[in-house]
Amino acid sequence: MKKIIKLLVLFVLTSIIGTGCSDDSAGGGITDPFGTGGGTGNNNNNTGTVTFTIGTTPGTQGGIIFTATPSVSVKITKVIVSLPSQQYVDTLTDDGVTVFQGNQTFMIQEYIGVASGQKWTFQFEGTLASNNQAFNVTSNYTVP
Repeated sequence: MKKIIKLLVLFVLTSIIGTGCSDDSAGGGITDPFGTGGGTGNNNNNTGTVTFTIGTTPGTQGGIIFTATPSVSVKITKVIVSLPSQQYVDTLTDDGVTVFQGNQTFMIQEYIGVASGQKWTFQFEGTLASNNQAFNVTSNYTVP
Protein backbone atom coordinates (compact mmCIF):
# COMPACT_ATOMS: atom_id res chain seq x y z
CA MET A 1 0.00 0.00 0.00
CA LYS A 2 2.84 2.41 0.87
CA LYS A 3 4.41 1.71 -2.51
CA ILE A 4 1.15 2.62 -4.30
CA ILE A 5 0.88 5.88 -2.36
CA LYS A 6 4.51 6.75 -3.14
CA LEU A 7 3.92 6.05 -6.84
CA LEU A 8 0.74 8.15 -6.82
CA VAL A 9 2.56 11.08 -5.19
CA LEU A 10 5.41 10.74 -7.69
CA PHE A 11 2.90 10.69 -10.57
CA VAL A 12 1.13 13.82 -9.31
CA LEU A 13 4.40 15.72 -8.83
CA THR A 14 5.64 14.65 -12.25
CA SER A 15 2.34 15.72 -13.81
CA ILE A 16 2.53 19.12 -12.15
CA ILE A 17 6.06 19.75 -13.34
CA GLY A 18 5.43 18.40 -16.83
CA THR A 19 2.09 20.07 -17.50
CA GLY A 20 2.23 22.77 -20.13
CA CYS A 21 -0.01 25.77 -20.09
CA SER A 22 -1.63 28.09 -22.56
CA ASP A 23 -1.49 31.60 -21.28
CA ASP A 24 -0.63 35.19 -22.14
CA SER A 25 -0.26 38.28 -19.99
CA ALA A 26 -3.42 40.06 -18.96
CA GLY A 27 -3.86 43.79 -19.37
CA GLY A 28 -3.22 46.43 -16.70
CA GLY A 29 -5.72 47.88 -14.28
CA ILE A 30 -7.76 46.08 -11.66
CA THR A 31 -9.59 43.24 -13.34
CA ASP A 32 -12.83 41.76 -12.07
CA PRO A 33 -13.17 37.96 -12.07
CA PHE A 34 -15.15 38.18 -15.31
CA GLY A 35 -12.33 39.89 -17.25
CA THR A 36 -11.18 38.58 -20.60
CA GLY A 37 -7.81 37.65 -22.07
CA GLY A 38 -5.26 35.02 -21.18
CA GLY A 39 -2.16 35.13 -19.10
CA THR A 40 0.33 34.45 -16.45
CA GLY A 41 -1.02 37.54 -14.79
CA ASN A 42 0.36 40.88 -13.83
CA ASN A 43 0.37 43.08 -10.79
CA ASN A 44 -2.77 45.18 -11.08
CA ASN A 45 -2.30 47.54 -8.14
CA ASN A 46 1.33 48.48 -8.86
CA THR A 47 2.65 47.47 -5.43
CA GLY A 48 5.05 44.58 -5.44
CA THR A 49 6.00 42.57 -8.48
CA VAL A 50 4.70 39.04 -8.93
CA THR A 51 3.24 36.93 -11.72
CA PHE A 52 1.50 33.55 -11.50
CA THR A 53 1.79 30.85 -14.14
CA ILE A 54 -1.29 28.63 -14.22
CA GLY A 55 -1.25 24.93 -15.13
CA THR A 56 -3.27 21.76 -14.64
CA THR A 57 -2.77 18.21 -13.48
CA PRO A 58 -5.20 15.27 -13.31
CA GLY A 59 -7.34 15.30 -10.19
CA THR A 60 -8.00 12.50 -7.73
CA GLN A 61 -11.80 12.81 -8.00
CA GLY A 62 -12.00 12.62 -11.81
CA GLY A 63 -11.54 16.35 -12.39
CA ILE A 64 -8.69 18.71 -13.11
CA ILE A 65 -6.51 20.32 -10.45
CA PHE A 66 -5.44 23.86 -11.32
CA THR A 67 -1.93 24.75 -10.22
CA ALA A 68 -0.09 28.04 -9.85
CA THR A 69 3.57 29.00 -9.81
CA PRO A 70 4.41 32.43 -8.37
CA SER A 71 7.45 34.24 -9.76
CA VAL A 72 8.54 35.22 -6.22
CA SER A 73 7.67 33.97 -2.73
CA VAL A 74 4.22 35.15 -1.62
CA LYS A 75 1.66 34.89 1.16
CA ILE A 76 -1.86 34.50 -0.24
CA THR A 77 -5.05 35.64 1.45
CA LYS A 78 -7.56 35.01 -1.33
CA VAL A 79 -7.89 33.43 -4.77
CA ILE A 80 -11.02 34.03 -6.82
CA VAL A 81 -11.40 31.29 -9.43
CA SER A 82 -13.94 31.92 -12.16
CA LEU A 83 -15.23 30.51 -15.41
CA PRO A 84 -16.91 33.59 -16.90
CA SER A 85 -18.62 31.74 -19.78
CA GLN A 86 -20.66 29.77 -17.22
CA GLN A 87 -20.93 32.58 -14.65
CA TYR A 88 -19.10 30.36 -12.15
CA VAL A 89 -17.12 31.95 -9.29
CA ASP A 90 -15.35 30.20 -6.40
CA THR A 91 -13.61 32.21 -3.66
CA LEU A 92 -10.81 30.41 -1.83
CA THR A 93 -9.11 31.85 1.23
CA ASP A 94 -5.77 31.18 2.86
CA ASP A 95 -4.25 32.33 6.14
CA GLY A 96 -1.97 35.02 4.66
CA VAL A 97 0.89 33.57 6.71
CA THR A 98 1.87 30.46 4.74
CA VAL A 99 4.68 31.22 2.29
CA PHE A 100 4.31 29.86 -1.24
CA GLN A 101 7.88 29.72 -2.57
CA GLY A 102 8.80 31.52 -5.77
CA ASN A 103 9.08 29.29 -8.86
CA GLN A 104 7.52 26.35 -7.00
CA THR A 105 4.17 25.02 -8.16
CA PHE A 106 1.31 24.56 -5.71
CA MET A 107 -2.17 23.15 -6.16
CA ILE A 108 -5.11 25.53 -6.12
CA GLN A 109 -8.12 23.18 -6.19
CA GLU A 110 -9.72 20.35 -8.16
CA TYR A 111 -12.70 21.14 -10.38
CA ILE A 112 -15.01 18.66 -12.10
CA GLY A 113 -16.25 19.26 -15.66
CA VAL A 114 -13.24 21.21 -16.90
CA ALA A 115 -13.09 21.03 -20.69
CA SER A 116 -10.58 21.94 -23.37
CA GLY A 117 -10.98 25.50 -24.62
CA GLN A 118 -12.52 26.88 -21.42
CA LYS A 119 -11.13 30.26 -20.32
CA TRP A 120 -10.63 30.42 -16.55
CA THR A 121 -9.62 33.46 -14.50
CA PHE A 122 -7.60 33.43 -11.27
CA GLN A 123 -7.38 36.57 -9.13
CA PHE A 124 -4.69 36.30 -6.43
CA GLU A 125 -4.56 38.65 -3.43
CA GLY A 126 -1.88 38.69 -0.75
CA THR A 127 1.54 40.07 0.08
CA LEU A 128 5.11 39.47 -1.04
CA ALA A 129 6.95 37.31 1.46
CA SER A 130 10.08 39.46 1.23
CA ASN A 131 8.60 42.81 2.28
CA ASN A 132 4.83 42.37 2.87
CA GLN A 133 3.90 44.60 -0.08
CA ALA A 134 0.31 43.94 -1.13
CA PHE A 135 -0.54 42.59 -4.57
CA ASN A 136 -3.70 41.88 -6.54
CA VAL A 137 -2.88 39.85 -9.65
CA THR A 138 -5.20 38.38 -12.24
CA SER A 139 -4.07 35.42 -14.36
CA ASN A 140 -6.13 34.04 -17.22
CA TYR A 141 -5.80 30.48 -18.45
CA THR A 142 -7.23 28.65 -21.44
CA VAL A 143 -7.49 24.89 -20.90
CA PRO A 144 -5.52 23.12 -23.67
